[in-house]
Amino acid sequence: MDFKAVDKYWRMIRVYNQLKRISTNNGSEISNAESGDATEDFFCQCYHLKDWLIKDKSLLKEDVEEFINKSPSLSLAADYCNSFKHAGLKRPPRSGKLIQKINTHVNFDLTTTGFVASSRLEITISGKKYDSLVLAENCIKDWDRFLRQNEITFPSP
Repeated sequence: MDFKAVDKYWRMIRVYNQLKRISTNNGSEISNAESGDATEDFFCQCYHLKDWLIKDKSLLKEDVEEFINKSPSLSLAADYCNSFKHAGLKRPPRSGKLIQKINTHVNFDLTTTGFVASSRLEITISGKKYDSLVLAENCIKDWDRFLRQNEITFPSP
């Protein structure tokens, strides 16, 4: 089977779009679990993109692990992913910070035709609060910067 980094990248973007929809406008239905599921899925897809890039060494001009360690957003994504994948971290976090608490905020915005529901995760990491959607957007920006630096272009699906 062929594992192409382009496929993983676009899967990360599709999962991001799902997270964005749940976080901003999920229509008239929402649950308090959807934002948590979408956040975990996004950060796992985001972090594991590195494995797919590593498989094709011809793509890389710089060390992807070092790039993740230097990126505040991607290192937090790695910690979040590994925390949920392994039921807690066994090693010190890449970011040097600890995930302390996760809060779900469910919103119902009234409109003239009913309401629009949304749900966002607020992640407290070493005392600082992060919005999961904003953190996800920063991760995508960092991955896109890494791809540009390595002269990697992924055609649209």
